Amino acid sequence: AAIAAPPSTSTTPPPPVHHDNYTDYPLSPTSIQSANLLTHSKQTVPHYYLTVDVTLDNLLALRTKLNAHTPSDATGITLDDLLLKATACAMKSCPDANASWQGDSVRQYHSVDINYVVGNGQTMYAPLIAGVDKRGLGSISQEIAECLAKVTPADGDDAGLPVTDAVLGNEVGTVTVMNLGMYGVKSCAPIIREPQAVALALGAAENRMVPKELDVMAAEEEGGDNYDVKVMLTATLSCDHRVVDGAVGAQWLSSFKAAVENPEILLL
Repeated sequence: AAIAAPPSTSTTPPPPVHHDNYTDYPLSPTSIQSANLLTHSKQTVPHYYLTVDVTLDNLLALRTKLNAHTPSDATGITLDDLLLKATACAMKSCPDANASWQGDSVRQYHSVDINYVVGNGQTMYAPLIAGVDKRGLGSISQEIAECLAKVTPADGDDAGLPVTDAVLGNEVGTVTVMNLGMYGVKSCAPIIREPQAVALALGAAENRMVPKELDVMAAEEEGGDNYDVKVMLTATLSCDHRVVDGAVGAQWLSSFKAAVENPEILLL
């Protein structure tokens, strides 16, 4: 289901041009192409945004159990690995979102291919993780770790090495996922990457006070604490209204929330 992006000639920009009061930093053809595509998407795609808060406690407990059985020399399962799998579950539950606008038709894809946004402090990349709906967590985790290793600075380096399209590829999947939680960002409304119909942004995981369920409060003694502390994050889905109407977008987020809060769904 991956869609080939237009080829680029080079990803190495010319050197900075220094002036008395400012410095111009020329962009590589790849960066210019990416900027033009995002500008076109924002101007022509009818974006709308939906947001939901999800509880991570059960997902974090599953991660702990899985990593307890992971060999010491293997890459452990991360929260992002599980969230990507939950994204794939939501895409399969709402196939209308796993689609793209074709002008006079809507093309629906049979595989969930995720562009996972990673960065090295200077620029960002969105390598393709193909067939996430059909793969196990170990396979997903290994590929993500390999992508991160390609853009992570080595010891003693100030920044990662320049990453070319030949290294990470420039294919476009069926959905883009970005997690800005590491920077303390609570929520973000991402620009849809054409021809995708949806993009998901994940905020910081944080402890939040939430009211206890009514049946739990009723079972406790009078005067007890009526609040719990839960680990939660805010997820924002950007949708192309030509492909994904409000009801489908709401169903998608409901499916994502269910998969995160009831992670046994990830096994289905």
